[in-house]
Amino acid sequence: MPKITSITQQKKLRDRFSLFVDGKFELGIDGSLILKYDLKVGDIFSEALKHDLENDDRLEMAYSGVLNFIAFRERCENEVHTWLFKKKYIDLEAELLKRLKAKNYLNDERFARLFILDSVKIKGWGPIKLRHELNSKRIAKNIIEAGIEAIGEDYDFIQMATELAERRMKHIENPTMKDKKRLWSLLQRKGFEGSTISQAISEFTFIRDDENPI
Repeated sequence: MPKITSITQQKKLRDRFSLFVDGKFELGIDGSLILKYDLKVGDIFSEALKHDLENDDRLEMAYSGVLNFIAFRERCENEVHTWLFKKKYIDLEAELLKRLKAKNYLNDERFARLFILDSVKIKGWGPIKLRHELNSKRIAKNIIEAGIEAIGEDYDFIQMATELAERRMKHIENPTMKDKKRLWSLLQRKGFEGSTISQAISEFTFIRDDENPI
């Protein structure tokens, strides 16, 4: 029966080890599997053991990869799903999501809260655009609505729309109905609701396009 003759730490990837069977390199595995399977020099190396090690090592590689993926910024579950699909780890999704959620590395409520805060604070988005973007990331509706309601305690969408309108109209003398349409379109693209836009532009007077100011 084939036996493990050497277990050596790899030089470049210090968390990985090389297994040698009957004096020849057999495969590289994650260091955690040495402990999990209690591998020692002299152990019999069966085909069943090799199969289990290969499967578990693939899982550990996928987990390490997804940890790197979520390390740079907050991610939602759908983004992780897309990454796993692209990397051909989709068959491991259930186990990987279970691990990530158990360690609170993946949390759609936290993701939505931070996404809304950044989008409102930095980009000046209104609730319609927030809903659209979060829906595209497949965030649950109740999470989206709770996040929008919470941000409303610190940011007033009417005030945001009004201030944006004032900045845009500041240097326009005698604004016309065309200017009104442009302004409405701008606020709409930012994701503000119709009632909010109406209030934001109510302080301005717009003349007909063919009307000559006195």
